[in-house]
Amino acid sequence: MCTTNDKPFLTYEQQLQKLSDKGLTIPSHDKAIELLKKLSYFALISGYKKPFKSKSSIYKPNTSLDDIYSLYIFDDTLRTIILRNILKVEKHIKSLISYSFCETYGEDQQQYLNATKYNYTSSNQADINDLIGRLSKIASDPKDYSYIQHQLRNHGNIPLWVMMKALTLGTVSKFYSFLPQKIQAKVSIEFQYITESDLVRMLDLLARVRNVCAHNERLFNYRYNKGSIHDTYIHQYLHIPRPNIQYAKGKQDLFAVIIVLKYLLSPEDFSQCVTDINKALNTLLLSTRQLQRSQMYKYMGFPNNWIEIENAPYSAKE
Repeated sequence: MCTTNDKPFLTYEQQLQKLSDKGLTIPSHDKAIELLKKLSYFALISGYKKPFKSKSSIYKPNTSLDDIYSLYIFDDTLRTIILRNILKVEKHIKSLISYSFCETYGEDQQQYLNATKYNYTSSNQADINDLIGRLSKIASDPKDYSYIQHQLRNHGNIPLWVMMKALTLGTVSKFYSFLPQKIQAKVSIEFQYITESDLVRMLDLLARVRNVCAHNERLFNYRYNKGSIHDTYIHQYLHIPRPNIQYAKGKQDLFAVIIVLKYLLSPEDFSQCVTDINKALNTLLLSTRQLQRSQMYKYMGFPNNWIEIENAPYSAKE
């Protein structure tokens, strides 16, 4: 069936004319063309125009392409900061899981390829079978992983600590969620203030945000649509409003990611993370007058006193 295309192809000149017609100032025509070539209209304009537009879909007075680009640069910097810190958590978690699993079951690869080594309940069976299928495929055809080929060639076995390097954080998150409680506990005990079920949800969130960062998707107004992290003492300490059963911030937004990093990073790494985010936000607000701090906090799900999370206690008992 033929449908009308309301998003037709536009030349760079036509794209700029469209922006001008909607009230956006173009300070430099040549620079604007270069930005569109480098980033694309979809990635730059469609991705970051919302904070600058009025309800009538016209750009707010005195908004320029430079303002939109400033927000784009901020988000790019934010992705770099968050990804760098998620990777630190990822390395730590992979190490803990492989050690705890092998301490319990040994290093033979047939152990992690055996469904009985997981919490093989009726609700988990299909997902566990899928997980084992992925692991088996890597083990049987490791052409993309030279270190696994080396392990097979020289030892005829791929211990979990070697396999872990080939797994995405999403797969590792699922792996942890399917482990028996006794092994989950061996991992979560390394993070003093969280439980096994806390860690399951936290890893799922980080895995999804890692994908956002890796694929250069918009991050500053991220929403976790698969659920929410569990309540923490941080929510209470920062006096985050709780109009209903759920806290208004720090559950499904970017601030939820910051809370998770608070619990899973070392204090030194987390302190640096907070410093980096605050610096990036200050740089953004200096580069454009079209955005206010409170406005950005709202998009990011940050409470006004979010910076206090750096030195906040992890629990009421601290």
